[in-house]
Amino acid sequence: MDSKERVRLNYTEDFRVACTINNLKHEEVLQFFINKVSFYAFNGGEMGAVSLWSTSIVVDCKAAVHGETQAVTDRKVKRISLKYILMLGELNDNAYLSTVDKMKESYLLMKEWENDMLPLVDYSTSFQLEHDRSLFLTFDFNLLCRMNGIVAEQVLQYFMNNISMACDRAINLIDFVETNSCMSLFGMMRLSLGDQKNRIPIHQEIHKWYGEKLLLLDDRLKKEENLDKRIAVYRAFYKEWYNSLRKNIN
Repeated sequence: MDSKERVRLNYTEDFRVACTINNLKHEEVLQFFINKVSFYAFNGGEMGAVSLWSTSIVVDCKAAVHGETQAVTDRKVKRISLKYILMLGELNDNAYLSTVDKMKESYLLMKEWENDMLPLVDYSTSFQLEHDRSLFLTFDFNLLCRMNGIVAEQVLQYFMNNISMACDRAINLIDFVETNSCMSLFGMMRLSLGDQKNRIPIHQEIHKWYGEKLLLLDDRLKKEENLDKRIAVYRAFYKEWYNSLRKNIN
């Protein structure tokens, strides 16, 4: 994709609600996800949970959209890729290095791979959004998209489509059942970005009021056996919370 081409992503209601309630900007959530995608993790390397979840989202997206990988025909690209894949594999098998040391070394190897590869490929380094905003596309992200037969727009849209506080809470209300890779990453992201910026939640009184109401709603919905109904009630509740915040912000 031409780096100057603007793509209209669909910021789903559930995604917008989740971002607003957690005091996060849409683009910073997307950029965090992109930054944590790791080829080393994709290749079986030891990485932190955030990178593992981010990388799994790309793989899950491929399955969801039926991505078809195209074989690399450029001999030089194939030779360079094989070289670094083997080096990363050897790094992961090194029993004398700690996980942290392996992670640090993997970043250096990926940077060398990027320097060797970029002159030979057409990877875009930016993804233009509306209102002259853009996302930076990392080499790892581009590489995994290409290897899985998908494009940045598909992955970012898949990620947003699977962010839903209402669905996640309804499914795991009584007992923890499951969570998808996107919600797992969003949960870690919420903590990481909050710690990093040392941010105080906006409109604390609103958050306190809705937080207390949420616990009461949990108790009531534990008696509701129909999952779809639980999701609908939670979705309406979070939407009300979102609208209250938006009204006070504006």
